[in-house]
Amino acid sequence: MATTPRFQIAGSILSGDLLDLAGAIRLCEKAGADLLQLDICDGHFVPTISFGEEVVKRTCQATKLPVEVHLMVSRPQDWLSRMRGMGHFRTIFHLEASQRAMGMVQAIVADGLKPGVAINPETPAVALEPLLPYIDNVCIMGIAPGFAGQTMLEYTFTKIADVKALIRKTGSSATITVDGGVKSANAKRLVDAGADILVVSSGIYQHATPEKSLVELRGMVG
Repeated sequence: MATTPRFQIAGSILSGDLLDLAGAIRLCEKAGADLLQLDICDGHFVPTISFGEEVVKRTCQATKLPVEVHLMVSRPQDWLSRMRGMGHFRTIFHLEASQRAMGMVQAIVADGLKPGVAINPETPAVALEPLLPYIDNVCIMGIAPGFAGQTMLEYTFTKIADVKALIRKTGSSATITVDGGVKSANAKRLVDAGADILVVSSGIYQHATPEKSLVELRGMVG
């Protein structure tokens, strides 16, 4: 009988060569990522501008890996129709960017997608409690969002435990993703704290041998 993996790794191409996105996708695949995360950055909610729906569509066509979209945008509701039919399986939006978070969750479900909610470092875990029974995933930002390569905030480990406790309290089946600052050196602590999915970006592309980066990370977790 196959065993359930202890955790999954989402490869983010945000730190890859943006002039060779196909190559960046291939590197994630060769490294052994379980899924791809595409960060949509609007230059407003976060200072970075990344890419839009066409890249999501082409990525979903170019890879056999599951693809999720992380909307780091100031008006996520405006992006739902733009993202419809692109081929991804999950849409994550930021709690801080939505005045009607439950409406966003319902709209994502109505599109046949799995809803996820991301929270920035300054947002307390308890802010998620009303949404937890209705969402598929919580994405905890370990850094100020928008720039890859930052060092993870130490508070992230406590926050994972806080979210995990709320998930149990509400009877939610939501998984926990940690995004930002994930490295081989802290991966075990993150998984031990309760993380189900680790988003890795610069940890792949800035590694001396990117194809071996995730094997090394998995080995550190054990």
